[in-house]
Formats: sequence, C-alpha cells, structure tokens
Amino acid sequence: QEALDCYQQACIHNPLLVSAWNGKGAVLYDMGRYKEALQAFQEALKLDKNYAPACYGIGNVYYIQQKMKLALEMFDRALRCDSHYAKAWNRRGNVLHDMGERVEALRSFDQALRIDPRFASAWNGKAGVYAHLERYSEALHAYENALRINPNFAQAWNGQGNTFYHLNNYSQALASYNRAVKLNPQMASAWHNLSLVLKKLKRNQEALDASEQAIQLAPNDPDNWTRKAEALKSLRRSKDAKNAEKQAVRLRQAIR
Repeated sequence: QEALDCYQQACIHNPLLVSAWNGKGAVLYDMGRYKEALQAFQEALKLDKNYAPACYGIGNVYYIQQKMKLALEMFDRALRCDSHYAKAWNRRGNVLHDMGERVEALRSFDQALRIDPRFASAWNGKAGVYAHLERYSEALHAYENALRINPNFAQAWNGQGNTFYHLNNYSQALASYNRAVKLNPQMASAWHNLSLVLKKLKRNQEALDASEQAIQLAPNDPDNWTRKAEALKSLRRSKDAKNAEKQAVRLRQAIR
C-alpha cells in the first residue's frame, strides 16, 4: 500500500511521468487489482506508445485473465519496442506453451536465456515444455538449472517431481514434491501430486493426508477428491471412498 501511495503521489505531481504510471500499474497488479492495473499501464502507453514495460504489464494482466491472444499481442509489442526484454520473452513462452504451441514456446524461452542465462523462470518454462513433449531427460536438465539458480523455486521442484513420476522414479518424485510443499505449503497441485506418489508407494494414510491438504486449498478441483477416494479405498474405508468419488463426479459435471 505504501508503494502504491508513492506512485499515486508521483502521478498527481507529474501526470506526464511514464515510469510513475507503469510503477502504479505494477503495484496494483501485485495486489491483484487487475482492472486498475490495466488502466494505469494504458495511461503509461498513452504517454509513450513504445514503452515496453507497460506493454509487458498489460500482457501480464491479459495472461492472468486467460485472454491468451491479447496477452501474446502485448508481449510481441513489448519485444518490438525492446528485443532484449528477457521477461517478455519468458512470458511469451508461457502463453505459447498454454496455447499448445510448444516449439514456438521453446524458441521464446531460449531467447530469454540467451539474454539472461541465469533466468530461473525461463529454465522452468523450458523444462515444462520438454516434459509435455515427453523429452524427460532434457526436462530434468532444465529443472536442475532452474533449481541451481533458485533452490527455493517451489514450482520447479513440483515440475521436477512430475518428470520423475513419469519416469516411474517414485522415490525421487516424492523428495521433489516434499520440497515443493515445504517451500510453498499453499501449492494445491504439489499436495495433489504428493498424494499420487504416496499412493504408488503404498503409503496410504499419508496419501490421504496429502489429498486432504489439497482439498483444503482447492476444494472445487475434482482431481483432489479422486486422490482422496483412491487413498480411502486402499485403507478399506469404502463408504468414505464412495462419498469422495461422488463429490469428484459432482464437481466434474459442474465444470462441464
């Protein structure tokens, strides 16, 4: 809030200061106030249509709103203004990956890494694409790079765990997921994955506990209820398992 107040004062005292509007947008974005963030970034662009950080900021708002085509347009515009903008190449990679454009996404992550070889998020993004392409050894190499640069990168530990899981290396997957939830106990997907791997290792009570953590964080995700049902079934609690299964079915129907 203090940072926002400072930027608001700057915008009042000097309404033609592009960096003040952009800073205001960035703070509002971090606060989750996306509509106001968008307005602030647009004010910055009105003052300087070639201001790459404002294009990047608008792209981020569209990305979080799942407006992928608009996000891609803004990241492309940011890169036309500044082709050495590593963060914009990285975000472009994220968008393309989500759109299923894997090869083009890889190119974007590579561009980001050419500019900044120690950009952990770009290594993580690259690893995610490799994993989707089932190029698991390359995915592991990229995750290792991300984690060497930032050992506290929970998302990369979770991704590394997924890769080990696909390679049937359950003990390594378990270690990665444990690291992810320790670093970010609010990451529902990591708790879900932890439940999955604990079930594979026949540690059924722990699998149930992990699924309940996932449900607490994301109660409307049917997969979390499925994990709970599987663990309960293994613990021979068939009535509870059926109730969890019913909840998973209800939620899947609601999504449709």
